[in-house]
Amino acid sequence: MKRQNRIAFFNILSTVVLKGSAFFTGMLFARLLGGSGYGELKLYTIAVNVIAILFTLQTQTTLPNARVEYPEGEQERYQSSVMTLSALTFGLCAGLVLVFLKPVSRLLDLQPVMVLLVLFQAFGTFCVEFLNKKNVYEFRAGWNMILSLVMTLVPLVFAVILILRLPYETRYVGRVVANAVSYGVVGTGVCIALLYRGRTFYHREYWKFCLVLAVPAVFHNLSDLILNQMDSLMLNALMNTAAVGYYSNAWGFANFLFILFQALNNIWCSFFFEDMKQGSREAMLDKSRNFLEVFTILACGFILLAPEVYHVYAPKEFWVATGLIPLFISGYYVNFLCTFPVNFEYYHKKPKVVAVITISSSLLNLVLNYVFIKAIGMTGAALATLISHGLQLTLHHIYASRVLGKQAYPFPLRLWVRYPVVFCAVLAVVFLLPDAWFVRWPLGAVLGIFMLLRVKKRKVLI
Repeated sequence: MKRQNRIAFFNILSTVVLKGSAFFTGMLFARLLGGSGYGELKLYTIAVNVIAILFTLQTQTTLPNARVEYPEGEQERYQSSVMTLSALTFGLCAGLVLVFLKPVSRLLDLQPVMVLLVLFQAFGTFCVEFLNKKNVYEFRAGWNMILSLVMTLVPLVFAVILILRLPYETRYVGRVVANAVSYGVVGTGVCIALLYRGRTFYHREYWKFCLVLAVPAVFHNLSDLILNQMDSLMLNALMNTAAVGYYSNAWGFANFLFILFQALNNIWCSFFFEDMKQGSREAMLDKSRNFLEVFTILACGFILLAPEVYHVYAPKEFWVATGLIPLFISGYYVNFLCTFPVNFEYYHKKPKVVAVITISSSLLNLVLNYVFIKAIGMTGAALATLISHGLQLTLHHIYASRVLGKQAYPFPLRLWVRYPVVFCAVLAVVFLLPDAWFVRWPLGAVLGIFMLLRVKKRKVLI
């Protein structure tokens, strides 16, 4: 029990530090870059994420399934082999970009040198995420903590040094260069280390197993990225870069809740795959109920305290986006509910279904963004994403519970429906009493105390 709690604590902390750096630094960079500069940084980051998904085949997503499929002695060989697959694919795609650098530069609306930085950072980001996922599923929480600290502190210090030396209107370039160099150098080192340890560069069976799962994951992750970032792209096209900056800063603030979800989900998924493999259904369901309870309370507490905290977090220029935060958090909560049918589908090797559903939701998001942004601006973008996540949850639940029902889907509606009901009740309080902090904050404190008592009673977080 103590080992499980220790692993959970450090995995949560490392994920929050690694993926939450944008949240922690958002307060600083909003002030250093301003609305337009922050918007430019957001658009660059979207380009990095798209390249990281498309050019690497997302082989890291197959690591949980590989741990189920192959014995412990083959894990390093498998990891080395699929890392080679990703490196070769990335090299080929990057080569094509270099050949057609000018047209690609115009397509991305970036200077050629910025495109080169996108490529360097994208590969590094993939390698860092690969090592992060490897450490999570091998329960190496201490190493993940070290990785997270390095990838947070080094780019931050480097960025501040560069930004303070640049003119105000181009300061965002300092953050771009700092991220690209830091992730590119560390990621390349990670790639070399994994290849050296496994020393298996081509393995037909491993590549076949990987590609069956990874290629659909590319479409799923890309569609999921579009689902979550199309609003920023459409705001840039239909409004202006400053609107992207305001919207993105509020999104980044609310995204801290999503980072907590990812941290908790990493822990839950590692135990979910292991319990399913061992046939420990009751143990898996106990952890799932704990996950539902903990994240629901975190989401409720976050949404209750968010308005006042955001006004400390962001300069006054950005406060126009305060009202979007409840919509962002609602979208993240719906996304959280998707994790149960989605991971059940992944366990049963149905990545194509996951990809198709995500693509469908992304297409709906594209249409709704265009209609809603033209009608109600930034609020329309947030609302479009929330509705699209709702469609995603509905389709996943129907498929997992009905089509895969013969395989005993363990998460029926009655297991989890009471939790979103509680969340919706708290959401209603926030919308009905937007200025009544003296009601919302005590309610948040009560929820926090309740969660601490529950965790103390069961002696585990999840």
